[in-house]
Amino acid sequence: MDIAEYVAFMDGGGRGPRGDELRRRAREHLLASGWTLYKFAKCDGRQELRYRAPHGASYISLIVACKKFQLFTTAPPRTPAAARGKPRRKRSASPGCSSGKGMGKEIARVIGPIGAENGGCKRGFGDGEEDGCGPAVGNPFAGECRARHRKVRRVSALYADDALQKYAAKKRKKASASASPAASPQSSASPAASPQSSASPAASPSRVLRPRPKDGDKAEAAAACRPTRARTILAVLMDKKIFPPTAKMSYKRSRDEPPAKQGTVTAQGTIRCACGCGGKAFTVAEFAAHAGGGCGDDRPSASVYLNDGRSLSQCLVQLMRAHGGGSSRAMGSPSPRARLKRRCPPELGDGDWVCSVCADFGDMLICDCCPSTFHHGCVGLDATPHGEWFCPSCRCAVCGSSEFELDDGQFTDKTVIYCDQCEREYHAGCVRGRGDQLECCPEGPWLCGHDCSNIFQRLQGLVGRSMPTSAEGVTFTVLRSTKLPEEEAMAAEEHGKLCAAFDVLHECFITLIEPQTRTDLSHDIVFNRESELRRLNFRGFYVVGLEKGGELITVGTLRVYGRKVAELPLVGTRFVHRRQGMCRLLINQLEKLLGELGVERLVLPAVPELLPTWTGSFGFQAMSHSDRMEIAEHTVMCFQGTTMCHKFIVSAATP
Repeated sequence: MDIAEYVAFMDGGGRGPRGDELRRRAREHLLASGWTLYKFAKCDGRQELRYRAPHGASYISLIVACKKFQLFTTAPPRTPAAARGKPRRKRSASPGCSSGKGMGKEIARVIGPIGAENGGCKRGFGDGEEDGCGPAVGNPFAGECRARHRKVRRVSALYADDALQKYAAKKRKKASASASPAASPQSSASPAASPQSSASPAASPSRVLRPRPKDGDKAEAAAACRPTRARTILAVLMDKKIFPPTAKMSYKRSRDEPPAKQGTVTAQGTIRCACGCGGKAFTVAEFAAHAGGGCGDDRPSASVYLNDGRSLSQCLVQLMRAHGGGSSRAMGSPSPRARLKRRCPPELGDGDWVCSVCADFGDMLICDCCPSTFHHGCVGLDATPHGEWFCPSCRCAVCGSSEFELDDGQFTDKTVIYCDQCEREYHAGCVRGRGDQLECCPEGPWLCGHDCSNIFQRLQGLVGRSMPTSAEGVTFTVLRSTKLPEEEAMAAEEHGKLCAAFDVLHECFITLIEPQTRTDLSHDIVFNRESELRRLNFRGFYVVGLEKGGELITVGTLRVYGRKVAELPLVGTRFVHRRQGMCRLLINQLEKLLGELGVERLVLPAVPELLPTWTGSFGFQAMSHSDRMEIAEHTVMCFQGTTMCHKFIVSAATP
């Protein structure tokens, strides 16, 4: 059967000399069965070829139409929409539609103008020159199209009827799961302790960033992030029930020595000294210095003990292990294979459900090399290109090719390796061709060049350090999850601070559950969750913040894509410290740091209520489509309903 042969051919990869003939025969079979072809006019004036079934449903690609044809011919007839009490969408037939007579002429008449009006076939991202299929559209990412082995683009199946049915079934499943007695609603446990918690039944599959109102549900806010308690290390340990409130603590130079000073943990996450100093409250570092440990003590938490014999450092290790930090994946050094390009996992074979550029729904292209999807306009295309199409990120930064090989135990010229800073792709052969030594996958981080190496080393050197600011008593700090097993105690301290940073973001923003993973998006960013889907791969993020009195008061999430661009998708200040210029101070410190690193611009998504503040007070500008295309090779985070803004950084790079 023509349809079955074509579907089997596409499932096998869609490559080979029989492709054109199988496609022609599949179209003719559809038309002979009562299907029609028509050109659908979109709201922006563009036209796309659609396949309409006899029952009225329309599909955007040939392979999806063929699979639906197989399904309809084997499945029992469905109840009409009118009988179910639901209105059906009606579309007037295009003059170019055909119902099976004169099949060859009608196919030529319908498909021919598509190629002529939209510049013919475009294959990937190239230089925009004319090719054999017609003149290329004026698009910096429009490339050449090979005349042979031409394949119709497979588009993600976001057709209306089936998508609505799947979403309704998923929503009913979530509602029934939440109504069962075994299901427990989100309680006072922070998502840091339960990052796999799913969305509520009322939540829709959207990624809308909403600031948490100060006068909102105070009971929910108190249960979720305890906004009245300072976000110190001690407060985090008390919230996670590692030790009880009002626990007794003492400073000892070693475990067997008598305590030099003793104190009690306060409700605000400080230590109230029991000596004759008047009951003054100290942070952990201040308490160690007060006890004679010295301000230069790198890890004062290792010398502060509870009455049960545990040190504060051991309590932090216990917290990290309770959050999964003791697993080999979270604590161990990342596998060398983690920096090589993998094939698309089966669960992502159908592609993503939102555009990787604007995070919105609609008819989208799916990359032939990764599961990312894009609106045509978001990547500068006017129509669905024929042949293979690759997104801007799936191209070698040297040769521009998207070919890659991944054979276990081998490291070939076509093996693709990622830069750990800019996250661009590089063929191993292209790296060797420019004179660099790359015979095997490196055990440690791999950087593509001098600029990325300098940025990576500088940021890594700042992790865990506190730098003074122009405000008295306020320091600027950089945090990141450490995954080296030999530094467990140090990693535990960083983990405790990251938990405090996550609590600040949780106080500032309404919890945003990512439908693809059903996890808290803020938690994934702060703790560097990795994914084969680029828009959900947060490996490169750092947490920047302001500390005052040992407490994190302002927090932002930063990712630096080499010298070209840095992004700050989340930034927020605790309610009790707002209107004191803390956010402006953080942005100033960040701009100073990026200027020293030589980064050209900083981008962020602005929610509608804060857009005037970012553009008026902080000097950002709304990004145009051409601005977005300039950084198209980088997957910059965006949320539905936000406006992407950017600000060019004044370079202050040191020699």
